[in-house]
Amino acid sequence: MKKKIVISLSCLVIVLVASMALVASRTDKFAFSPDFRTVRANNLAAHVASAPAFEEKKGKVIAGNFSKYKTATYFSIFGNTIDQGVNGFPFLIWQGNAFTPAKSATATEVSVGLGDLDGGAGSIQLSLYSDNGGVPGTELGTGTATNVQDYGTCCGATTATLSPSVALTAGTQYWVVVSTTSQETDIYGWNFNTTTMDALPAAEFCQGSSTYCGNNSGVWVPYSYVPNAWQVLGN
Repeated sequence: MKKKIVISLSCLVIVLVASMALVASRTDKFAFSPDFRTVRANNLAAHVASAPAFEEKKGKVIAGNFSKYKTATYFSIFGNTIDQGVNGFPFLIWQGNAFTPAKSATATEVSVGLGDLDGGAGSIQLSLYSDNGGVPGTELGTGTATNVQDYGTCCGATTATLSPSVALTAGTQYWVVVSTTSQETDIYGWNFNTTTMDALPAAEFCQGSSTYCGNNSGVWVPYSYVPNAWQVLGN
């Protein structure tokens, strides 16, 4: 399970009060966990968007966990929070999921199940990283995605073209990372997958006060949990 941070009672009160204010500011459409690290959409979408069809026409799937079920491509109403730590959100939070390709290939795109809580015209960074002892290491390729649907909507894919493309070696661990830029003001939710409930390698990057990040501000911290929804494409 995720690494837990022990905080004082006074700090916990601050977290809970801030959480309630943050939720209220979004008209109760969403519910954050007390530590802000996960977010749930309270209302199901009125329609189902086209499933991503695994982007086969753009390239083959090298690795990933999107389901083939149209209305359950991923868990569209629950996932990890992604934010730059601005616009009322109290800390920066990014997430990474590890994967190991079975065959050597060249990655050209990354797709994820993602939603925008603010319904704006925000953008998000989708990247591949090398592994550094069980956490993301060096950024190998990144792309900016602007086709982000509203959080809680099923089941379109948010896709970015990697620059540069990334040569992947069979049997080597890499990371899919969802992050923000310094200009980003929207809050995002990276949906959990629906194909496995196994606790698999993940990592979190938290930057902020000890109330939210403990002693780990500014570093990647490994944990194991249900994976987020993603796929890596290429040739």
